Amino acid sequence: MKSAIFYYGLELPPDQAKTVLLKEATVVLQPYHPLLTEDKFARYFPHCSLFIYWNPTGVPPEALRAAAEPIPLLELDPVWNLIRLDLRSAAARRFAIMQGLAAWQACGTCVTGLFVDDLDLWSAGKRPAAVMALLSELQSGAAADAGIPLFVNRGFSFWPKLADLQAVLLEELTPGIVSALPPADMQWVERRVLPAVRRVRQRGVAVFGLTYEPEHASA
Repeated sequence: MKSAIFYYGLELPPDQAKTVLLKEATVVLQPYHPLLTEDKFARYFPHCSLFIYWNPTGVPPEALRAAAEPIPLLELDPVWNLIRLDLRSAAARRFAIMQGLAAWQACGTCVTGLFVDDLDLWSAGKRPAAVMALLSELQSGAAADAGIPLFVNRGFSFWPKLADLQAVLLEELTPGIVSALPPADMQWVERRVLPAVRRVRQRGVAVFGLTYEPEHASA
C-alpha cells in the first residue's frame, strides 16, 4: 500500500533502520528540513519519492526581504504567520514561483516534485485564473522537459486542469472525519469532493488522506 509521510518540523525520523525499508512511500518535507539541508534524504528514504512543500499563496514576512521588486500583498494570516500574496499580480506570481523553483532545484536529483498547499484560498470567483497563470508560469520556468510533478492539497476545482498532477491530498477529509460531518457538509463532500477523487483516480493520480485528530488517524 502506498503511503504519504509529512514532516513539518525539524526533527529527524526517530528510527532510520525502519525508514530505509519503506518502499513506494511519498515523503513531503519543508525546504529547510535537515534531511535536505544536510543531504540525508537518500540515507533515510532510499526507496521513496520526495516532494518539497510550497505554499504559493503566502510566505513568512521575513521571506519578502528576498524580493527583487515590490510585491502586491493581501493581508497577514495570523494563524499561520504568513503574508498572503496577491497572485493576480505578475510580480507576486514571479516571487512565489521563485520560492518554489529555488526549493525544487536545491534538492538536486532526489526530488520528485512540489507539494502545493492552500490553493483552496483561490478557488472562488475570478481567482482561479490567477492560480492557473501561476502554475503555467511555474512549469515554463522549470526548464524541465516533463514539467514539475505536483502533489496538491485539496484545491479540487484545479485538479482537472493540471496535466502534471501526480498526487492529491484530502486534508481533514479522511473517512472517519467525513462520517462525522453534519448533513450539509456531507452533501458538499458527495457533490464536490468524491467526483473529483474518482476522476483523478481514473487518470492514475495517487490519492492520500490526512487528519490531525488521533481518534481518526486509522480511518
